[in-house]
Amino acid sequence: MATTLVKGGGILTMDATASQIPSGFVLVEGTRIAAVGPMSDAPADDGVDDVIDASGAWVTPGLINMHQHHWYHLLKGMSEGLYLEDWVTRILLPAGAALRQEDYLASMRLAAADMLLTGTTSFFNHSVTEVDASLAGNLAEVSRRTGIRQFFGKELRANTVLPSPEHRAQVEDLLTRFPHGVDDRFSVNLAIESGEHWLQVGAMDADLASYAGHLVRRFGIPVSDHVTGGTLFRSVTDFRRREGCGEVQWLAKHGLLTDRTLLAHAVWIDESEMTAAAEAGASVVACPSSGAFTAGGTAPLRSFAAAGLNTALGTDGPMVNDSVDMLGQMREAFLLSSSKYLTPAAVGTSQLWAMATRNGARALGLEGQLGELSPGAVADLVVFDLSAPRYGAALNPPANLILSGGSPQPKWVIVGGEVVVDPGGLVSMDTGEVVAEARERGRELAARAGLEVR
Repeated sequence: MATTLVKGGGILTMDATASQIPSGFVLVEGTRIAAVGPMSDAPADDGVDDVIDASGAWVTPGLINMHQHHWYHLLKGMSEGLYLEDWVTRILLPAGAALRQEDYLASMRLAAADMLLTGTTSFFNHSVTEVDASLAGNLAEVSRRTGIRQFFGKELRANTVLPSPEHRAQVEDLLTRFPHGVDDRFSVNLAIESGEHWLQVGAMDADLASYAGHLVRRFGIPVSDHVTGGTLFRSVTDFRRREGCGEVQWLAKHGLLTDRTLLAHAVWIDESEMTAAAEAGASVVACPSSGAFTAGGTAPLRSFAAAGLNTALGTDGPMVNDSVDMLGQMREAFLLSSSKYLTPAAVGTSQLWAMATRNGARALGLEGQLGELSPGAVADLVVFDLSAPRYGAALNPPANLILSGGSPQPKWVIVGGEVVVDPGGLVSMDTGEVVAEARERGRELAARAGLEVR
């Protein structure tokens, strides 16, 4: 079993105590962490296969992006100035209709490069376009080759190209082939849509909601749903008027509010819905930059915490944010929350680190396995260099990494014990080739979709 010693850097464990070690080590054996501690307890260099010198750096758990739409990477910069509802009709639907399998896979390589080079090692990919079994298999291979850990939210719809029995059989087959967990770099979970514009086009109904709940219980998987992610005076208000309840209440009424539910965005859920979600053990996945981008509002992160809601962090797809940099997302959440509550550090950096690591693991049902540096956890970790001038004297490294801006490329990224980024860049792919292919396909996709490219 291969062993790697990461030594000499500060350690941000994000374990149950969220302890910090000013100068410590992480010992990796195979795919798992064997030991974490101060340098005084570190094993000798000659007792391991590889040594990574993290002096002057801080070692953190791999960041977990709990809400993403990977193919949006091809169309960054196309959505400026649009409310979410207008973006859906003017950008998303025509682009989704014009999307080809080659685009889907090229954008996955680009997304993996973008995330790995900013410290994200795991992400939940919420599918909004129909993905058949063949494409899902190809997507799994891209995840394995690039090295990123993907939790794929397979779309479950009431109206699909396939007849409903075939669609449901395909979903169940994929859930069986790619079981939820950390043993593979790719697993299949569920993504549903119960928001206003999805209900209006027939993507969800009561029968499908019941079936989705059955799958969640049978396979023990997370299910992601966009909840109050739209504009308050449009789709959010329209939903409440038509249904006579909030979106979380709708999920509860249809048996879909459980400890496996991921409430993406949740900007406009009320106090009673927060309480119900917390009692059910559901998780909120806040996407602060996306809400700001589309003028959809800022999620009440302090209220979530007061209600006892597990809150993770996502970037949303980079057509409605344009960035999947999780350190940048943490900084924006810090600033937006301070502005929302008119309170300095309304949501502190320690809470933001939890949201980007261990809370995401908890939302996935993988607490203790992902999102922390502790013995027995999966060896997903990032080495961030603190030598850049932007960090000043680096007197508070966890805060400096979030607040100083201009997120650097990590010196090292390890996923499942495997080095996927080293000081030379991505190990698994040629970044230039990935970008060149994605740019060509992005231009062609935009042209087929009738989108104006400046």
